[in-house]
Amino acid sequence: MDHISFGVANSTLEDYLTTNIYVNGIDLRVIISEIEANQLTNSRLSVQSGAYEGISTFIAFHLYDHFCKVTMNEYRYDGDRFALYDYLYSGIPGDHSLSCQIDFEKDRVIRSDFKNFSRFYPQGFNYRDLQYTFDRQANLDAIAELRRDKVNPIYA
Repeated sequence: MDHISFGVANSTLEDYLTTNIYVNGIDLRVIISEIEANQLTNSRLSVQSGAYEGISTFIAFHLYDHFCKVTMNEYRYDGDRFALYDYLYSGIPGDHSLSCQIDFEKDRVIRSDFKNFSRFYPQGFNYRDLQYTFDRQANLDAIAELRRDKVNPIYA
């Protein structure tokens, strides 16, 4: 099984906090950046790979339980996909957002079917069946830990 953890960072766009996601100790944006960079090699687009910012911690962990599939409609995409990141340089909410399917099973949580909703790169990126499986309780513990140690003290 994979390991998930979350972090908090200052937004580079506005005055709010954003959510970082780490899979097996690696920032998920680094993993996504490498996948996208390989696909942009022969492209004439000036899209920067992996230039993403996590969603607001206020929305993800305080008002809602975003990573447990309780969130605002603006962060939910076709099927059962949930936004993980927004593209830094778009300026259009919801444009070029990276999302994935989140499935809760009895003992595990599966994040799969990653998709980039982009107007910049209409043919879409192929994330080559990128999939992570987390122990369900460890996933819930990672959310609770961030909420207890970082989010609640800020928004309480």
